[in-house]
Amino acid sequence: MPLRPALLFLLLAATSAFACSVPVFRYALEHWAADPYRITVPHGMKLEGNFKVTTADAPKIELRQPASMRHEDIIWSADATEANLKALVDSPARQEIAERLGAGESAVWVLLECGDKAQDDTAAKFLDERLEYISSVMELPKLDEQDIKNGLVSVPSDGLRLAFSTLRLRRDDAAESAFIAMLLASEPDLRGLREPIAFPIFGQGRVLYALVGRGIKVETVDRAAHFLIGSCSCQVKEQNPGVDLVMAVDWKKMVQDQALPGEQLPELSQIADLLPQTIKIEAQPPPQELPPRRRGAELPAWIYWLAGLGVVAVVAGGYIWLRARQ
Repeated sequence: MPLRPALLFLLLAATSAFACSVPVFRYALEHWAADPYRITVPHGMKLEGNFKVTTADAPKIELRQPASMRHEDIIWSADATEANLKALVDSPARQEIAERLGAGESAVWVLLECGDKAQDDTAAKFLDERLEYISSVMELPKLDEQDIKNGLVSVPSDGLRLAFSTLRLRRDDAAESAFIAMLLASEPDLRGLREPIAFPIFGQGRVLYALVGRGIKVETVDRAAHFLIGSCSCQVKEQNPGVDLVMAVDWKKMVQDQALPGEQLPELSQIADLLPQTIKIEAQPPPQELPPRRRGAELPAWIYWLAGLGVVAVVAGGYIWLRARQ
């Protein structure tokens, strides 16, 4: 049975009640911790970083995607040497990406070259020019002061940058073999393609999706840019597009270094508790001294949260009522 207009309106109202003014790229940097990759190493081999480790007798390093990706294929393997282990955990390209994100860039677009100079140069030129244009005409959403107070973002609106850059990566770069393997594994059909591929990387080392060959065009680049700088409509990482990468970066320290002076960024698990903690109850003047309420005056944040919960309850009740009448 199709949704009736009134019920559809309530569903939309419930969604908007929990909207967030923070741009996706910034919310991801502050709150979306990367899922751990699964790695198999020989017994006794030490490994540091965000991994779920298993050991085996074979003298090999084998890398699999995070369990959340639900793929069991080995995406990269190498002899169990310290040099290969180091190349797995970090690489020059990832260091450059981290440096740019730490400088406040919205995203770094990695162009994985195909080896054909004409195709690679054409794709790089288009990306550079389009991203420069986007940066000059698009605008970041204005941060809601309540989102700042509630710990959803640690910088004010003027502390955000709308900036994109590109980074070219040779497909045969041995130092980047593990990183390239992670990029190509972000979608199931990328490994066999021999065209330039663009990967927007943002947040705590998260690739949005791949743009391939002729798919690197105005519409697709603009759509990705709009998503990255737009308000974060869903704060749950798993309900947003993207795949995490392995990057040896202290993201928490990076965010704290960028934060407002004297501000302490809360843990994501604490955000739900922030609203009641930040309510300040002022002494009320006598009734005769109360000024007339101005239209559009701001209400305390907890009222909006209660209203949102009420909308959800009404939607659920209305849905049950409609189902009962079928």
